[in-house]
Amino acid sequence: MRIRSRLLLLLITIAAAPTLAVGLLAWRAAERALSEAVAEQHRRTARAEAAQASTHVLSLATELGGALLLEDPHRLGPARAQEFLTRVFLRRDAIAQVGLFDEQGQLTASVFVDDPEAFARQEPQFRRHATVAAGEVEDFQHRAAGLLSRVPEGRAYAVSAPYLTAVRRRPAVVVAARASGTQAGGLAAELGLEELSQRLAEGGAGHERIFLLDGAGRLLLDGAPERERRQEDFSGKLPGAAGAKQTGLGEYEEEGRAWLAAFSPVPELGWVAVVARPREAALEPLHALSRSTFGVLGLTLVGVLALAPVLARALARPIARLAEGSRELARGNLAHRITLKRRDELGDLARAFNDMGQALEQAHRELLGFNEQLAAQVEERTKELRQTQVQLSRSQRLAAMGDLAAGMAHEMNNPLAAVLGNVQLMLMDLPPEDPSRRMLGTVHQQAQRIASIVRELQLLSERQQLGRLPLDLHRMLQRVLESRGPELTQVGVQVDCRFHPGDVKVLGDTQALGDVFGRLLGNALNAMRDRPERNLVLTTQVMDAQLVRVEMRDTGRGIAREHLERIFNPFFTTKQQWTGKGLSLAVCHRVVEDHGGSITLHSDEGVGTTVTLVLPAAPASGGLV
Repeated sequence: MRIRSRLLLLLITIAAAPTLAVGLLAWRAAERALSEAVAEQHRRTARAEAAQASTHVLSLATELGGALLLEDPHRLGPARAQEFLTRVFLRRDAIAQVGLFDEQGQLTASVFVDDPEAFARQEPQFRRHATVAAGEVEDFQHRAAGLLSRVPEGRAYAVSAPYLTAVRRRPAVVVAARASGTQAGGLAAELGLEELSQRLAEGGAGHERIFLLDGAGRLLLDGAPERERRQEDFSGKLPGAAGAKQTGLGEYEEEGRAWLAAFSPVPELGWVAVVARPREAALEPLHALSRSTFGVLGLTLVGVLALAPVLARALARPIARLAEGSRELARGNLAHRITLKRRDELGDLARAFNDMGQALEQAHRELLGFNEQLAAQVEERTKELRQTQVQLSRSQRLAAMGDLAAGMAHEMNNPLAAVLGNVQLMLMDLPPEDPSRRMLGTVHQQAQRIASIVRELQLLSERQQLGRLPLDLHRMLQRVLESRGPELTQVGVQVDCRFHPGDVKVLGDTQALGDVFGRLLGNALNAMRDRPERNLVLTTQVMDAQLVRVEMRDTGRGIAREHLERIFNPFFTTKQQWTGKGLSLAVCHRVVEDHGGSITLHSDEGVGTTVTLVLPAAPASGGLV
């Protein structure tokens, strides 16, 4: 062999061998880092899709449970129960049918669309709901009754296993809710999963595929109705995914292609979210790196005498930077970017790497934002539940006091009637100048006061069967203010009415609600006596066209914070001179509760008191009283 040839071979060996070694080491590091980054991205996407699927279904369960907390449909008449179910039905377009079941699991009322045109004439919103066949109604009734009977102890709702509807062959689940502390039937709805399926179809980027498996590992949703109807079994192709309890990774083959997959359990539903991508697509950046590396090595071998050192440095540094960037990305530093000003394959790989890092960082931010939003929703629902629990506890206390008051009133009525009758007879027999007449008059006056207290106790103890008629709230409030006009003028109270524009109608009994506002106005007048500032603000507001909010705010003495929890208790009063009976607010609470509304009180001592009433709004077609 010639010396020139040996020198060339030596130069090739010296130049190419280190370059080849550095390239292989960098390629392996990049492969490992890229594989870890892709796997982590898939895991995060799978967890996000699992959380979204859980929220899509469980939010309906929370809404059904909340509806039962606000109102017990089993105590409503047929018309109001149907109206209650219609409100629930119209909350979501994905609800196919909703039903109310008694304790024997029998369907007592239901809402579903079987004639779209007829329902659309009733309510345009019905047009957005799917048409249900008769066989599907029977299937829903059977599934809902069985699900309600299996609601675990201590839980308010349950979700059925996913199934295909009997006629339309569309994926759906039954969501059932039962009122806390009762076994008397409940509320159930069939939730269609087409919206969730469409979201899965739109969520996959590029070659990515996102789908859901049921608890047995069968395909549940992936955006393709044909595949969903086949319910392909993945339990053998993707071991570990069926019934998974935690996030994991796996591989499977389909139609001759190898897929990399990550899966995550869907909370509380027993489903599994899977994110998959073809192996060649997932490792495409690494393949690009491999091709560019070996291309550079070829050029190095051709121009080794002059370019070997330069090419070695030009290749080693960018590849090392790519490897370092991959390691940074694998360590969780999603903000890391590679600065590589090249226009060759290495530059393309660096830009692809930066784009991938930016996409991962954006997905991470969105996931954090979703978590914050979910935490805020949970906090809001917890606050609403806590307020409902306080209202329920107060109602239970008033009910117990009402039972005691009913017994007292029953036992006192007969003796009191005898005392009043005998005193009246004695007064009739005594001449006007008799000294005993004054004493008997005092006895008669106090006995009548006791009779008045007994009547108040009966109002507190008996559940009012009030007429539910549409009435003009503003007209009723004006009548109450006019009845107290002289007293308002005498005390020097300035009244500011801030009414909602137009007519405001509520369902209720005019006399009973007028008595409530009269009592509240009397309490406000009593609190503002001898106050330097005497202002009364009366506000009405329509909320969501279903509820009406009334606020009465005064500038009276206010109520100490430690007394606020007892303010609705019978015989409790904060008046400086107890001239009444201490029953007004308790009676108001009972009347408002009988109307299906709520009453709350906020007060700052020395500043004033605000009483808030929420009453059901009357339908727009009802006449005014």
